Amino acid sequence: MMRWLAHGVTLAVLMSIFGCVASPTVNWASEKIGFTRAPKVGGTDTLWIMNGDGSAQSQLELGAEGNSSLTWSPDGNSIAFESVRDGHIELYTARIISNGDDRYSAQDIQRRTTNPADHSFPAWSPDCAWLAFSSNRVDQNSYNIHQLHLNDDTVAPITNGNYQDLSPSWSPDGFKIAFTRHVGNASREIYIHVMSSGQDIRLTNNSVNDTDPSWSPSGRIIFARHSEDGSRAALFEMDAVDANGDGNGDHLASITTPNEHEYDQKPEYSRSGKAIVFFRSQEAGGGGPGDVYRLLIQDGTVMEPLLNLTHTNPQHEHGATWKRNGVCVRKEK
Repeated sequence: MMRWLAHGVTLAVLMSIFGCVASPTVNWASEKIGFTRAPKVGGTDTLWIMNGDGSAQSQLELGAEGNSSLTWSPDGNSIAFESVRDGHIELYTARIISNGDDRYSAQDIQRRTTNPADHSFPAWSPDCAWLAFSSNRVDQNSYNIHQLHLNDDTVAPITNGNYQDLSPSWSPDGFKIAFTRHVGNASREIYIHVMSSGQDIRLTNNSVNDTDPSWSPSGRIIFARHSEDGSRAALFEMDAVDANGDGNGDHLASITTPNEHEYDQKPEYSRSGKAIVFFRSQEAGGGGPGDVYRLLIQDGTVMEPLLNLTHTNPQHEHGATWKRNGVCVRKEK
C-alpha cells in the first residue's frame, strides 16, 4: 500500500524529535551546488557549479563533454563523475580549484574504471576512501552496487543478483548504503545494504516507484515517491528501519506536494540540514526538462515557496548536489 501524507506539521514534529539545528540564517550565496546541464533532454551533459542561491552559474571544464552525476568528496576538495568520453559510461575523479570570481578549474583528472561495461551513480564514502557505484560489469543484464578503492582502483561487489540496483548513497557513519532496487516487473523500492553483514534490507514495499534515496545528517532517508497514477513524484523522508512492517520506513513524512505533471527527484540535504536541493521536471511522465530547486527548513518546518535556482527551460538541469566542506570521517570500530 502506498502512503501519502500531509506535509508541514508532521515533518516539523519529526524533525523536533530527530534533530534540526535552530536557524541562524545561512548565507546561501556562500554555499556551492554542483549539477548537470544539457541543452535539452537527451542532449550532451556538462557539469556546472553555482552558488546556493542560484547565482554565479559556471561550467566546469573537464577536457571533454558527456559528463554527469557529479558527487563531491566529503572534504569538498574533489569530485567524482561519470563520463561517456571513452565510448561507454566510466567513472572519473578530479580535484576542483577555485580561480576566484566564482570560476573553477579541474586538475588531476583520472579515469577510475576501465572495464567494458557501464559504471554510473558514483557516491563518495564518508572516509573519502571509496566510491560506491552501480554497474553491469558482472552480468550485462543486471546492475549491482560495487565499491572502488581510490588508492588503487580495485573494485569489489557489494550487492549481487539478477536486479537493477541503482543510486547508492552512504550513511553518515559509512556502515550502510541505501539504494534503489528494481526486480522484474515490480515497482522500484528502497533497500539498505549493511556493510558488516552483507545483508540487503528492504525498506519500502509498495505498488509505486520509490527511488533516489539519500541520507539526512541525522541518519534518516529522503527519497522520491511516484503517485499511484503516475501523474507526479513527491519527496518523502523516513527512518532507515521499518520496525512495524508496514512497507515504509518508520515516521514517514512528506516533504513536497507537487502538482500534476511535476516530478521531484534526486533530493539531497545540505550538510547543515537546513536545506534540500533536488530537480523537478514538469511534463507528463517526468521526461521533460528539469530545473534545480531548493527548499529551506527552518526550526523543523519546510518553508514555502520553493526556489527555482536555474529557470532555463528547455535546457535540462538534474543531479544537483551540495559541495561538502567537511573532513574525511574515519569509521569507528
